[in-house]
Amino acid sequence: MSKMDFVSIGEVMIQLNSLTPGPLRYARYFEVHVAGSEANVMIGLSKLGYRTGFITRVGNDEFGEMILRTLKGEGVDITHVRVMKDAPTGIYFVQRHYPIPGKSTVFYYRHLSAASYMDESDVDEEYIGGSRALFLTGITPALSESCYRAFRKALEVARSSGVDVILDTNIRLKLWRTPERAREALLPVLRDTKILITNKEDLAILFPETSSTREPVKKLLNQGIEIVVVKKGEEGSELYTKEGGEVVEKAISVPIIEDVIGAGDAFDAALLASLYRGLEHSQALKYANIAGALVVTVRGDIEAQPTWEVLETMSKYLREKMEYIR
Repeated sequence: MSKMDFVSIGEVMIQLNSLTPGPLRYARYFEVHVAGSEANVMIGLSKLGYRTGFITRVGNDEFGEMILRTLKGEGVDITHVRVMKDAPTGIYFVQRHYPIPGKSTVFYYRHLSAASYMDESDVDEEYIGGSRALFLTGITPALSESCYRAFRKALEVARSSGVDVILDTNIRLKLWRTPERAREALLPVLRDTKILITNKEDLAILFPETSSTREPVKKLLNQGIEIVVVKKGEEGSELYTKEGGEVVEKAISVPIIEDVIGAGDAFDAALLASLYRGLEHSQALKYANIAGALVVTVRGDIEAQPTWEVLETMSKYLREKMEYIR
């Protein structure tokens, strides 16, 4: 088995996205997609030429089969995906443009799903230890106590093997229940990361004593983190390094917003692909912003994730405002 560039662990679910905006109580038709934050990032990296692998569990059902086929079809290694006979594949619904126009709301049906039973036995030390980088988010440890143990073991394996650890805080309070639980679980592991990706809202949860962005970022860099990236949505993004470097890039505006879910994952994939390709930090942020902007124009998290060709085409268009595709 060839070694992976990036490996991740998390839950992949079936997304049921309403074809019409507004309250789900009036929705009658839904579009089916495969999605899950960590898996989205692995798929995005695969589209950009990296070898990626995923660790998870799915149910022995039609939705589990759909997930397996999708991951494999997108070039993600599924040799470490376990199929469970006595637990279902998780699903969730997306409500678009309500109650806030331009935003989406998520309703999860993942309690006692197959992925929530992941534990230390799912973590293959050779698989993670032989990879270039381990990508984690703050979602997986919130799913269950056993998932938290799997998360910690994956982190420890990567750390002891000299594998880069990349963490997107991605705090979902619907899963953590309270800000305190998220803060207690995530703060101790941040020091083990090489690249930390976060946003203003997560920083406010992790560091409630300050209202600024710079102070928490400074604390994180002082812990030994090499790169801290702050996603700021419509305001753009920022990248900070322990050497004192700072890069700020404006967001990319798009004429159509179908669904904002998945934009942050596409951002992560393009950012990491660019950094590991050796591109300048400013270019990495530009490509990341472009990737995030493209994903919001469609329903579904992975369908509009870009290749290098798409990133370069969009980048050229933004510079020159010319028509490139006819």
